[in-house]
Amino acid sequence: MKMTTYRKVIALIIALLVPIIALYGYSNQVSINVVKATIEDQNRNRLAFSVNQMDMMIDQLMKHSISASRDYSIMEYMNGRGGSDSLKQLQRHVRIVDMLNMQTTTSAWSNQIILYLLDSKEVVSTDYSASFDEEKINGRELGEWTHESTMTFGIKDTLFSAVQRSSLPGLLVEVRFNDVNLKNMLSSLQQGEAREPFLYNAGQAPILNYNANFQLVNEAASRLDGMRLPASGSLNMTIARQQYIVNYIRSESIGWYLVDVVPLESAFAPIHTSRNLFYMSIGLLMALGVLATLLLYRNVQRPIQLLLRGVQRIKDGQFSARLKQRPHNEFEFLFSSFNEMAEQIEGLIDKVYKESLRAKEATLKQLQSQINPHFLYNCLFYIKNMANLGDKEAVVAMSLNLGEYYRYTTRLENAMTTLKEELALIENYLNIQSLRIQRFRFEIDVQDDMLALEIPRLLLQPLAENAVIHGVENSLRFGVIRIKGESEGGVHRIIVDDNGPGLSMQERYELQKRVAIPMDEQSGCGLWNIHQRLIHLYGGKSGLYFSESPLNGLRVEMVWERKEE
Repeated sequence: MKMTTYRKVIALIIALLVPIIALYGYSNQVSINVVKATIEDQNRNRLAFSVNQMDMMIDQLMKHSISASRDYSIMEYMNGRGGSDSLKQLQRHVRIVDMLNMQTTTSAWSNQIILYLLDSKEVVSTDYSASFDEEKINGRELGEWTHESTMTFGIKDTLFSAVQRSSLPGLLVEVRFNDVNLKNMLSSLQQGEAREPFLYNAGQAPILNYNANFQLVNEAASRLDGMRLPASGSLNMTIARQQYIVNYIRSESIGWYLVDVVPLESAFAPIHTSRNLFYMSIGLLMALGVLATLLLYRNVQRPIQLLLRGVQRIKDGQFSARLKQRPHNEFEFLFSSFNEMAEQIEGLIDKVYKESLRAKEATLKQLQSQINPHFLYNCLFYIKNMANLGDKEAVVAMSLNLGEYYRYTTRLENAMTTLKEELALIENYLNIQSLRIQRFRFEIDVQDDMLALEIPRLLLQPLAENAVIHGVENSLRFGVIRIKGESEGGVHRIIVDDNGPGLSMQERYELQKRVAIPMDEQSGCGLWNIHQRLIHLYGGKSGLYFSESPLNGLRVEMVWERKEE
């Protein structure tokens, strides 16, 4: 089906809009990917810097504690134990505490240093609530940081601690710093931005800053619990129907991960605003395009459809068709011209129709009259020969069949008859020929529902005559003529087969060509007349068709379509 102008315009609008939308969608996705990659790089660098600072600070605390444990006052205190001068030992203890306080105050992080004297089970510390727990001390891995809840200055607190062996024999050094230092670091990392940094270790509660979104951090931490995280990386998470980038990096000192959860919506807000404005513009353009196509349909496509419908009705023979609508545009002139043309055609058809019918009827009667005397001479010659031979029964049978045959053919008052009467004529004709030739048999098999069909008179006789004269009569073997009738889907067929010598493919092609061209001196009368009569009366695919017979002779099919009332 051809595309109408209206559909072409719609296809053009779509062809213009689709590439624009596709290009913008691609550009928008590229922008999102670039922004996303930039955010990931910035967050990764920021996290790496923060973790390096944290590790450096923790290493500094550890080094300060080891350095403090090597102080001469500690050695002097350890050597003076068991002596009689307790006042001097007390003074040495105070100097050690002052030294430890000086070490802790020089650090940016608040911390405590605890000295464990293993032989005397003494504790020297800046935290007076510290006590010697031999089981706990022996269970610690040296140099490994642990996170635990403990009492600091009599107050319960959560902190990190690590125990190291001093260069002095029998002395362990523990350094502690509480979570406040890490929370302050996380708060400075957040800096009022839309992000949630926190410290994460599988199986433990995360360490948050003071303004943290507890629900978001806990949800992100629970998602991380089921993963095996490498030393650093990034993830995309959907939490509460929002997209987040989760960057993480592992601290080499304490073994925890510094995690940063950044919402993508805040970073993509300008891009999304630009995208929404673009789609609104495209929507407005599409609405205007739809309005334009509706106007085009009403003022152009609809009148064209009416014109096409009117032309089709004229083509189908409805010459009274008129266009009643009056479009108030350039099509008004076309509508008026079409109506004038249809009126003129209807007048010409009405004027010529009766004359055409008369000419057609005269042509049919002329064709019929050409068929009637076709084989009379042979029959009379046969009667003469049988009379000379004294075969009265043959003369009587031939005369009766010939009389019935011509009684039927000379009834010209009605050009139409039924297929049943035509088959009776064919049977008379084949009986006449069998009397004359006496070396063939014939079979007639036609559906009962076809017997009442109306066909022109003397339409089948030339087919039977052709099978006899050009088929079985020219063959040396015993002849067979088979006549069969078929009807399906409004198309009727009478098929005549013989077992004669038949025709080659080229000869059948030439015969098919001759019956279709106008009659000349070289054209035969019988088959050509039948083909032309069928075309005159029924049109369409009606006519004669030639092919090879299953009996190895010639097959002739007479086809006609059911004539509409």
